[in-house]
Amino acid sequence: MKLFLRIGIVAVVALMLGLLTVAAQDNSALIVATQIDDVITFDPGRAYETTNLTINHATYDTLLEIRSDDLNAIVPSLAESYTVSDDGLVYTFALRSGVTFASGNPLTAEDVRWSWTRLKNLKGNPAFYADQIASIEVVDDLTAKVTLTVKYPAFATIVTAPALSVLDSKLAIEHGATDAADADTTDTANDWLTQNSAGSGPFVLTSWTPLGEVTLVRNDSYWRGAAALSAVTLRHSDDATTKLQLLQRGDVDIYENVDKDLASQIGSDLQLVSGNTLNLTYLAISPSPDFNLPLSDAKVRQAIAKSIDFDGIINGLLLGYATRPAAPLPVGIVGSDAAAPYSRDIEGAKALLAEAGFADGFDMTIYIGSGAPGGIPSETLAAKIQADLAEAGINVTIDQRPTSDFLTAFRAQELSFVFSTWTPDYLDATMWSDYFSYPDSGLSKRVKMDIPEIADLATKAGFEVDPAKRAELYAEYVKAHVANAVFVPLFQPQQLYALRSNVQGFAFHPVYFMDFYGMSKS
Repeated sequence: MKLFLRIGIVAVVALMLGLLTVAAQDNSALIVATQIDDVITFDPGRAYETTNLTINHATYDTLLEIRSDDLNAIVPSLAESYTVSDDGLVYTFALRSGVTFASGNPLTAEDVRWSWTRLKNLKGNPAFYADQIASIEVVDDLTAKVTLTVKYPAFATIVTAPALSVLDSKLAIEHGATDAADADTTDTANDWLTQNSAGSGPFVLTSWTPLGEVTLVRNDSYWRGAAALSAVTLRHSDDATTKLQLLQRGDVDIYENVDKDLASQIGSDLQLVSGNTLNLTYLAISPSPDFNLPLSDAKVRQAIAKSIDFDGIINGLLLGYATRPAAPLPVGIVGSDAAAPYSRDIEGAKALLAEAGFADGFDMTIYIGSGAPGGIPSETLAAKIQADLAEAGINVTIDQRPTSDFLTAFRAQELSFVFSTWTPDYLDATMWSDYFSYPDSGLSKRVKMDIPEIADLATKAGFEVDPAKRAELYAEYVKAHVANAVFVPLFQPQQLYALRSNVQGFAFHPVYFMDFYGMSKS
């Protein structure tokens, strides 16, 4: 027995040493230190957070895409080309031949029909993207015809969103997925699709551990050619100093979303890269009397906006690595106004509170997640807002929750005053106006906002084909948002990445942030 144990121990030790040797020799695996506490699912038909954008872009493909080197150009991906009918209602996509999923199954037009029909019928958070789709016809194995309910100029851009990824329908069905009309109650594939992927992308999802790691391995049969990286691991950490130390020791290759006050510590042996995001970190102040009654008065919401020390947040906490639009349309998107009319005016805020009947102030709670928007720890930003509002006589209590719990409560219309961050899934003004405008959908639904003027302008601008008229409508849309002060942008941050010197091919993208397919390690 002792001899058996000794032999067994020797074998295990030899195996471990062998694995360590292989790992040491494999310089093509990438490790990223980041926060993944927002992950709820990686199912493209259900996912609606931020981390999933990076993962789903790596594991799935869309028919069309927008690349980091030209954010204004829609280029082919799984579709070699597409045409639009004269009336703007019918999009016909010609698919590439010879594309297979990571499973080996061929990718066909039926997979497109099934994936987009499932997205619509799941009725999950990203189902909005399929709202304008009336029908999808499989013309032949490599041709899909999509008919819209109305002419919608943004549709081709929406097709680039990770939610419109094409799934391996055969594989997904084997694990409980369905595109049936009752998919919202009968589809049981979520758990499997959160631990595995069913895509044609350059990588394959192999595991996710909550508050631990997300692991991807290379898809050697990828239709564009195998990636240079053999594997990618996203390793969770919510401590900025720890992430920097991991990078400096060489335990990780990339530190994502570097805290701005640590940027000066990125030495010459590392790379510091910044990316101009289209993210918005915003205050959401519910106008519904169902919540905190004072907030239902526009003057109170305006007073809150006038109490915020925006310059202190951007220049003090973000060290200038940010800008700020006037309303929920980021700088760089048509109709946005970088003049940002709300600036700090404590006396003006007090006067508005007095006019609204709250000269002595009032009590309220701000609800926050556990992340670090723009690189600022949520609790630090909340404390700053708390101190700013106190000067106007508003007493704020901070309620911090794990990000997944915060998002669940926010989506359930349970929170009256929050700050959160909106990240785009595609690059058109409707990515914001469709979600910050209507009482029955998006972020406006979460805070029970029902303001017909804003909804009407969002609709008119979204369907306007003439670029000049569209810009005018969005300018009016911005003014309406400023007057109502339900959504008040705090900042539009730059995102910082610190990389080991041997990491090559990194390019920031404002939707999916990192494109692992284009990266390598020397």
